[in-house]
Amino acid sequence: MSDRRILPSQLERMVYETIRDEIVSGALRPGEQLVEGRLAAELGVSKTPVREALIRLQRDGLVEIAPYRGARVIVPVDDDIAEITELRVCLETFIARDIAARRPTDVLEALETSIAGSCKALADRAEEQFVDRLSDFSDILAEACGNKRMKKILGDLRSVLHFIGNSSRRIQGRAARSIAQHEAILEAIKAGDPDAAAEATAVHIRSIAEDCRKAQVPNGDGRLPGPAANAPRAKARTRARANR
Repeated sequence: MSDRRILPSQLERMVYETIRDEIVSGALRPGEQLVEGRLAAELGVSKTPVREALIRLQRDGLVEIAPYRGARVIVPVDDDIAEITELRVCLETFIARDIAARRPTDVLEALETSIAGSCKALADRAEEQFVDRLSDFSDILAEACGNKRMKKILGDLRSVLHFIGNSSRRIQGRAARSIAQHEAILEAIKAGDPDAAAEATAVHIRSIAEDCRKAQVPNGDGRLPGPAANAPRAKARTRARANR
């Protein structure tokens, strides 16, 4: 019989991915305290992989760890949003120009499929599928870019970008705006207009940033708005326990 024991490194990765996904989805809210003991109990693991996961999430820019205060989910401030937004604009407008100049058929078809999937998921109120299809659009463009270093930078930023994007979806109408903006980007690419594709991409990214800023304004009770997605925390944590 083969040895099916879970190695410590595998367990740490599972815990990291579970907590990361809950932060990105909004199941763990901005500013929420991340108590090692509580997370360990809910995930059915010891504190060690939780502690290592939180350190890694701090490097990702999703968690803050302060002496004597522990860890908490970051609350994006204007400077954070501005820096991430401008970096994304620089990278993704370059990619949009490149794709618009080349107009590869397979990429255009994949982008159309992504938009169609987003529309269907939104109509069906399938939140998880909507997030996945919406993310596909940027991922398709990044993958089609021939610049390996640019793809790596976007890959390293992926979790933070999704966190910002999901935060913005707390604002009414954000989902429909994202679809419309994706359609504008695709139309510019199909027309072979690099300038229009870059402009549509910049408008989309800055629109997300503006909605993210609005989402950080507390409600009347002093709490930030609730999760953007109805992310099933118990489901994610059950999966982590099952994978042990």
